[in-house]
Amino acid sequence: MTDVHNMNILFITRLYSGFEKSLYQRVWKPEGVPTIYKLLNKLSLNHKLSIVLTAKDSGTTYTSNWHENKDIDVKLNNLKADIKVLCGTKYFFGFIPRKIAMIMRDIRQFIKVVFYVRKIKPDLVYCDSANVVIAFLLTKLFPAKPIVVRVLGICSFWRSITNSRRIVHRIYKFSYKGKFSAVIGTQDGSGIEYWFEETLIKDVPRYVLLNGVDSVQNINKSNSKYKTILFVGRLEEYKGILNFLNAIIEILKEKKHILNIVVVGDGTLYDKAINLCQDSGFFDKFQFLKSIPHQDVLKHHINSDIYVSANTDGNLINTNLEAISSNACMVIPKPQYKNFIDIETYKLLANAVVYYEVNDVDDLKKKILYILNNPTKIKYFKNKISSAKLKFMRTWDQRIVEEENILENIVKKTSE
Repeated sequence: MTDVHNMNILFITRLYSGFEKSLYQRVWKPEGVPTIYKLLNKLSLNHKLSIVLTAKDSGTTYTSNWHENKDIDVKLNNLKADIKVLCGTKYFFGFIPRKIAMIMRDIRQFIKVVFYVRKIKPDLVYCDSANVVIAFLLTKLFPAKPIVVRVLGICSFWRSITNSRRIVHRIYKFSYKGKFSAVIGTQDGSGIEYWFEETLIKDVPRYVLLNGVDSVQNINKSNSKYKTILFVGRLEEYKGILNFLNAIIEILKEKKHILNIVVVGDGTLYDKAINLCQDSGFFDKFQFLKSIPHQDVLKHHINSDIYVSANTDGNLINTNLEAISSNACMVIPKPQYKNFIDIETYKLLANAVVYYEVNDVDDLKKKILYILNNPTKIKYFKNKISSAKLKFMRTWDQRIVEEENILENIVKKTSE
């Protein structure tokens, strides 16, 4: 029987851009995706961990700075694990059309994974959603081996596979019908529990876990004559950055409030966001901070008066959970019941935040002005969120232990 407290785990995940710097420097200092890297940290302490990072290639909302044209094996300081990075389309000749090269990449990565599984004989294989096709094929080749799929939330791509007739969408939809030992999803407000019902086969165990937060250190709030409004997140269309900036610019045009706008994050719309603020004539009211250390992000949460989320895919995401943990006065989109988005968000937050119509710049402007014109509401909503969060908020340590226990129980059940 396998010792579930010392499992042999193969962890297959895409090469996230936040991991690339660690790999080049050979020191584990990951950025972004705490759902993944905090679990890796925990598993590396208690189990034998092997990691396969599958390099994907830059797209509309994802930029990769991984330029290797061959696979590499890596050992990192601060992370006890055998790491193998499978390169992407750069492995092939440059004259090969991109779509063909991507298909060749995926086939090649799958073959490499199969050989690696046979070599290390893991007790459990854990795949993120970017590698769900590999996970499905592994269930066919190794039917007795526990295969777990991890879904970090339902973005527009995953939402589209349920009814699309595109070949790539059909492949992914078919892959999610695999007989997995479990599918674990993040409760980010995206309606993942409803998506599971539509996408997975009925007898596959599924778990939906709300992420944790780091404990907030004692950070003194700075006193300011300005009202500070904070936006944290990738500067992408689905995060609503341009809607946020347009609403703020309309408020600034009225010249009734002295504002300090802090935008933390980077993304494909960074230059467009900068240009929008410059063209407005109010650029001096904005601070664009790109990527900054996590502790500094927490300081901005503490020092802000109003926190705005314009995310259209769900609002229990990590940045919003940190805002909740910091007792923010929050303005977020209303639930989208038709798409099952933010139904759970509303259940948890209820009247502890201010809601506006999703993608409605004018309504967002009105709701922010409502708070600015009634400044006592800032403390009111901070107190409301402080009470509401006690019912569901937990630390990352508690959250990661829950997922580790799920994996241990799967291996225990399989080995009995």
